[in-house]
Amino acid sequence: MTMRRYCMLAALLALLAPAGGASADFTFAHVTDIHITGDLSRYAELGLRTADWVKAGAAKTWDVNRKAITDAVNRANPDFVIVTGDLSEAGANIEFDKVIAWARSIEAPVYMIPGNHDSRELMRAALPSASYAFAAGALNQKIEVGGLELLLLDSSVHGKPHGELDGTTLQWLDATLAAHPERPALLFLHHPPFKAGIWHMDRQNLLNADELAPVVRRHPRVQLIATGHI
Repeated sequence: MTMRRYCMLAALLALLAPAGGASADFTFAHVTDIHITGDLSRYAELGLRTADWVKAGAAKTWDVNRKAITDAVNRANPDFVIVTGDLSEAGANIEFDKVIAWARSIEAPVYMIPGNHDSRELMRAALPSASYAFAAGALNQKIEVGGLELLLLDSSVHGKPHGELDGTTLQWLDATLAAHPERPALLFLHHPPFKAGIWHMDRQNLLNADELAPVVRRHPRVQLIATGHI
């Protein structure tokens, strides 16, 4: 499958006998950039996208791809699914009911973080029972699975395509990693903290990756950093 910007990526990662205290074998699926749309007839009216964008038909292609990915994930029967942002296309009210419906179509627990196309406020309202680290602001989460910690970091910046981890998030990450050094940790965020070699995307990656790097170096229990966006 050819991967391009705005396409969706589903990576099935098998973790067998995780080291450092994880108590069980399991698998998980990593899905990103699903760009769910609502009623397309309203996009131009609401100023979400132009009529020409709607006619171009990208949303229909995403629907087909997303159906294929959903089927593949459910066939694989993972223990859980992580979605690293761009859940919606325009971060609009008319999209988030469909985001929730899609998550419910997955036959495993689904954990999600926002990307640059999403709205923190709408996501928090749509998923009020998620284990957010803070009552407001970044939608960071810590999830424990089989002695492993999944740390979901919100790198979205309102109204901007690039990503940043704010100071509160970096402090939370550092403290969370320091609390249980014996447990392996996997980090998930939308914006890559590295250059991918795609010039127009490298201008909008994680702009303060240099602040994330020393936190990760201090905590060797970080086993993986997985991202979306590209």
